[in-house]
Amino acid sequence: MRFNLATIQLSLTDNVELNYDKLARFLDELEEGSLVLLPEMFFCGFDYDRLEEFALLSKYIIEKLKLTSRQKNLLICGTVPEPTEEGIKNTAFLIEDGKVIGRRSKVKLFSPFEEDRHFVPGEENPVFETRFGRVGILICFELRFTDMVLDLKKKGIDILLIPAQWGYARREHLRVLSQARAIELQSYVVVSDTWGEFKGTKFAGQSGIYSPWGEVLEFSETGDIYLEAEADLSYVEEVRSAIPVDIK
Repeated sequence: MRFNLATIQLSLTDNVELNYDKLARFLDELEEGSLVLLPEMFFCGFDYDRLEEFALLSKYIIEKLKLTSRQKNLLICGTVPEPTEEGIKNTAFLIEDGKVIGRRSKVKLFSPFEEDRHFVPGEENPVFETRFGRVGILICFELRFTDMVLDLKKKGIDILLIPAQWGYARREHLRVLSQARAIELQSYVVVSDTWGEFKGTKFAGQSGIYSPWGEVLEFSETGDIYLEAEADLSYVEEVRSAIPVDIK
């Protein structure tokens, strides 16, 4: 089964409309029927002073993405601040054919960036059945946690999505870990990160698409850009047959 993988890399401003309009232009240019990944907190960034305001806006943003998904037959993934009874969560949504087919909240909060002071952690590390295969999601900092990666390997994913706002000082960590996880999982890996400076923090870029063999299919360190690559689930099986490293 062949299909198109895409990732969008953005620099953020404190203007939600500008952020979303830039994103919308890229979505409009993508090939119909694609799986596309957006950065972590893609419309607002980590603006803690306005976090509650943005959490209330998230439902409206999701509705806009549902419309785009339906119009272009896209599977869209990205994270937003989600208001819940427990508090605000950093939640990744999977939107397919105009419907939310899954959500997953960030479990490992990055304390050096004070995420643990502003967000409530999620608890689950699910796998989602989609028309593109079995999809797992690790949100930014979670990419570092081997136990979460191996849990997804045991569950048998075909594609790992990594929405991120990864700091520039640790940019090589993101690049190396992303490629290593593709080799480790023998799956496609898609990374969407922000770049440039926002609220005094410089972000890494390093968005990319990796094959189950660990090949760099697409990569960009800087620039507002979208990247696309063709994927084939038969290649996942080919790599796993060539080097069987199943976990029992």
